[in-house]
Amino acid sequence: MKMAFRPTDSWRWYFDNEYDSLMLEISSEMLFRCNYASKILIPDVFDEFSFSVDDATAYYLFYDSCQSLALSDSQKIELSINAIVASNFLKPQMPKSWYFSQQPMLYNPKVADIVEVNLQESGQRVCLLVVEAGENASLCIIAQPTFIAMNKTFYFSEAIKVMNDRLALAQSFIKTENATALDNEQLELKAIS
Repeated sequence: MKMAFRPTDSWRWYFDNEYDSLMLEISSEMLFRCNYASKILIPDVFDEFSFSVDDATAYYLFYDSCQSLALSDSQKIELSINAIVASNFLKPQMPKSWYFSQQPMLYNPKVADIVEVNLQESGQRVCLLVVEAGENASLCIIAQPTFIAMNKTFYFSEAIKVMNDRLALAQSFIKTENATALDNEQLELKAIS
């Protein structure tokens, strides 16, 4: 069953001092607590304000992009809302690209692209969602469960800025129609030989 979760003009952002967190009030019975610590948020978030038309547009952009990921519907919603917060309300960050290997080809990401990086130590692929595409570096959020790199734990929806030369369009996390057709062709060829 698909979750019916659509932005409305009654949604509102506010900062909760008790939890030291930006909250999104969905309804009187439902609150969403954002992942990011207050120290990395811009000062504008400490007032109450409505969930804007731009926020709703961004929500659908990010949510549609997440459909190809192997996540539950609630994780896709969480990722999409945290992507809005990261793109609109985080203070500027410096790239932390040393965790990841340089890619053989330069990729120019776009907002809402699902990208992958390879961990410097193990070569393991990690899936990210681009929330702000820059000329040289892009702000991304982790689009998979927790992983460890260089003794640091990275969590689902955590924001990290990465140099574009470390990013590649995700292929191991996404099944496109062409990739499925190619897989089927390869299976048929194996069956023949």
